[in-house]
Amino acid sequence: MKNNNNLILSIFVGIIFFIASLLTLTGYGINWDTINHLPRGQAYLHYFLTGNRNYSDIPLHFNGWQKPGQWYFQDPDFLGIKTDLPGNKALPRSMYQVEDMNYDYFLKTDGDGHPPLSDIMSALFNEVLFRRLGIINDVDSYRVYGILLASITVGLVFYWASVLYGKTSGIVAALAISLYPLYWAESHFNTEKDVPQTAFWTMFMFSFWKGITTKSWKWIIATGVFFGFALGTKFNIIFASLVIIPWFLFYLSGGKGFVMNFLSFLKGKRLIISLMLIPIIGLAIIFAFWPYLWQDPIRGFFKMIGFYQTIGTTTVVSQSILGLNMFPVKWILFTTPIITLVLTLIGCVMYLFNFRKDKDWTTALFMLWLAVPVLRVVMPGASIYGGVRQIMEFIPAMALVSGYGFYSLTKKINRKLAFVFAVAIFIPISLKLISIHPNENVYFNQLAGGLKGAKEMDVKYWGFSFGSPYRQAASWLNKNAPANSTLVYTYDLIPNLPRIWLRQDINLYNALRSGYLREGEYAMGLIYDGTEKRSYYDMYLEKFIEPVFEARVDDTAILKVWKNDDKHLISSVDEELLSGITFKRDKTNLIFDLKTINKLSRLELNYYDNKCKKLSSGLVYISRDFKDWELVGGYLPDDWRIGSAGEQPKNGSFIEPFVGQEARYIKLILEPLDTCLFNIKGYKMFVFK
Repeated sequence: MKNNNNLILSIFVGIIFFIASLLTLTGYGINWDTINHLPRGQAYLHYFLTGNRNYSDIPLHFNGWQKPGQWYFQDPDFLGIKTDLPGNKALPRSMYQVEDMNYDYFLKTDGDGHPPLSDIMSALFNEVLFRRLGIINDVDSYRVYGILLASITVGLVFYWASVLYGKTSGIVAALAISLYPLYWAESHFNTEKDVPQTAFWTMFMFSFWKGITTKSWKWIIATGVFFGFALGTKFNIIFASLVIIPWFLFYLSGGKGFVMNFLSFLKGKRLIISLMLIPIIGLAIIFAFWPYLWQDPIRGFFKMIGFYQTIGTTTVVSQSILGLNMFPVKWILFTTPIITLVLTLIGCVMYLFNFRKDKDWTTALFMLWLAVPVLRVVMPGASIYGGVRQIMEFIPAMALVSGYGFYSLTKKINRKLAFVFAVAIFIPISLKLISIHPNENVYFNQLAGGLKGAKEMDVKYWGFSFGSPYRQAASWLNKNAPANSTLVYTYDLIPNLPRIWLRQDINLYNALRSGYLREGEYAMGLIYDGTEKRSYYDMYLEKFIEPVFEARVDDTAILKVWKNDDKHLISSVDEELLSGITFKRDKTNLIFDLKTINKLSRLELNYYDNKCKKLSSGLVYISRDFKDWELVGGYLPDDWRIGSAGEQPKNGSFIEPFVGQEARYIKLILEPLDTCLFNIKGYKMFVFK
C-alpha cells in the first residue's frame, strides 16, 4: 500500500515537471547538432511507417533557406500552430523532412555519429503532435520527447528516494534534479542525445536494482530493454557496467556471505538467463532501429566503434592535477546549486560513517553511479568539452545522494517540519532560475561568482549556451527589424536557427557579412569563452558596433544582435593611407614592413593572375617587433571575413581587414610556392588615425 502511494505521488511529480516544461518550451531554441539528427530520424521513421525511401508521397512545403515563399512563418513565441498560412492550418510536412536527406542518403552516409533511436523517437513525436494532430508546432513537437523522458526520470527519482528514505527525502531528490540548471535547460532542447541517455541510464539502474533485490527475472529483462534504448541513443551506457558489476558483487557479499549468496543466486535459472540476455537485447534493439547496420552489420559496427574512439579528441580540455583531468570536477563544483552540493557532500560523508552499521547497499549503488561518469573523464588521458552535458547521467545519482543526505540530517525531526525545511532550502535556487530563464544552462553558482565571475576567472566554456538563445534573437528581430532586412550570423551556420522562426521578408544569408563596409545587415552571435577572438567579424562588431539587443545572465551577455551601419558605430573609424611601407618575399612568406607601429585597418593587394596557381592555403600573422607573431583568425582563401566582398583573394585582388591591432609587420604564409598572390602588382595599407 505504501509503495502504491509512492507510485501515485511519483506520477504526480512527473506530471508537474512535464507541464512546467511544456509551458516554458517556447523559451528555448535548438542545439547545433539538430540538423544532423532530426533529418535522419525523419528519414528512418518515414521508411518504417510507409516503406518509402524518399518524400515523394508528401507535398513539398519547405524547400531551401533563402527564397521567400519556400517556407512558412511560425511565431517562435507560440507553442501551438500559428503560421502565416491561410487558416493557420498545420502543414503535412516537417521542415526536417529534407528532400536531399532521405532514407537512401543516410544508408550511404550514416555511421559516423551516435545511433539514431532518439532521433527516430523525436520524429515520431513530430509525426503525432504536429503532422497528425496539429496541436504543437513543427520544431517544438520534437522536443516533447525529451521533456517527457526528463519528467519520467524526475518521477522515478522521487519514487526511488521515497521508498528508501521517506517522502520528504523523495521531494528533496526530485527538487535537486528538477532545479539542477543544466538538467532543466537541456531537457528542453538537447533531446536527441544527452537527455534521453540520462533518462534511459536511470531506468536501467532502477530496473537492475529492482531485479536483483527482488530476484525478479522480469525486471532484469526490462533492464535489457532500457540498456538497448540507451545504447541506441549514445554509448555512455557501456560505462554503467562499472557501476552494476561491482555493486552486484558487493550486494552478494552481504547477509550469509558472498559464496552462499552467489550459490543461492545461481539456483535462479531464469535470473541467470535474463542477465545473459541483457547485452543481446541491447544489441537487438540498436540493430532494429538502425537501418544503416542492416546492409553490413560487422562493417557498420566497426565504423561506429571508430567514431567513438575519435569523437572529442580534436577538442581536448584538460586541467591536470597529478595527471588527473580536474576540469569536469571544477565545472561540477561551479555549476551545481550550492544546496545540492551541500546535501550531496553530507550524503557521502554520512554514508561512509554509517555503512558499517547499516549495510546500505542501495545507497552504495547511488555512490558508484555518481562517481563513475565523472571518474571516466577525470582519468589520465581523458577529455571532455563543452562543460559536463555529455555526462549528465551523474545528475540523477547526485539527486538521490542529496535525498539520502537530507534523510540523514532530518530523520529525527518532525515530518511536517522536515517538509517545510525541504521546500525552503530550494527557494533560493528556484528564484535564481526564474531570474535567468530561459538561459539556465549557463548558470554558475556563488563559488564562481555567477556567470560574471566565471567570465572574469576565464572558466573554460563560460557562457556556452549551445545555440538555444538564437530563438530569443529571432523573436526580437521579428518584432523590431524593418521590412526586407538582411541577417547574418557572426560565425555560425544557417541551420542553427529554424528558418520558419523568422519573418519571410528577413533574408538570412551569411554571404551578406559586410564588415567595415557597413552595408546595414543585422548580425547575431553567441558570446562565450573565446568568441571575442574567433573571427574578424566577431572582433569587428564587438569593437566598433553598438548592439541593438542582448540576452544577458548575471549582467553578462551570452548573445548579441548588431545593426552593422554608421548609426550604431561605437567610436570613430577614421582611416588614413599609410605611405612608405615595403615588402619582401621570403620563401613561402610575404612580409610587409610598415616602418612604425600602427593601428591596422586593412591591407589591399592587386596581383597578376595569369600563368600562376590559385591560392590553396594561407595564414596571416602580425608582429610589433618581428620576434613575437600573433595569428590573425581564419584561413585563406576566405569568404567569411567580408562575405559581401566575395572570396579573398580572387580575380587579381585581395583584401585583409583588421580591427585596430597594433603592429609594424604583416606576414602572409602562402601555398603553393607559385601562387598568384606572390605576383604583386600594387598594394595599399590603411590604418586608423
